[in-house]
Amino acid sequence: MPEDKIVIAQQVLDDILNHAAQSWPMECCGLLIAKDVDDGAPENCVRPVLRHVPARNVSPDPTITFEIDPAVLLRTHRTVRAQGEDIIGCYHSHPNGLTEPSRTDLARAEQPGFYWLIVGSNAVNTRKWAVYQRMPILSDDAAPRFFRHCHWQVL
Repeated sequence: MPEDKIVIAQQVLDDILNHAAQSWPMECCGLLIAKDVDDGAPENCVRPVLRHVPARNVSPDPTITFEIDPAVLLRTHRTVRAQGEDIIGCYHSHPNGLTEPSRTDLARAEQPGFYWLIVGSNAVNTRKWAVYQRMPILSDDAAPRFFRHCHWQVL
């Protein structure tokens, strides 16, 4: 299977990393927004991330898991639809410094093909990050659920 080529702007990534740093020792979270189609994307790019939408973590225990504020999620769905954009993924931090998806992440990864940017944060560093895609990509695929590591280009 060919690997997706995703582009994220340095400023968007920096904002996400700063969100993680400011939220530590809690998990931060938010949404990744791209154009609905790939018009103007660099060659071989699936879709560039245009922006992110930070959200409040409404988890009962935000030190070990995240839950995106449903009001932000609903509002963002309405906004992106009206602007010809799409929510292609989410981001969150792991205050233990790890960038690998947890078992909880996999259990909650319902949307096929959705991207998960995970920031490994700790008291002194929030510059580690990795991106995964929830597999399988198709909703009618009965194959086991897993995360595939993705390589993103930062511009």
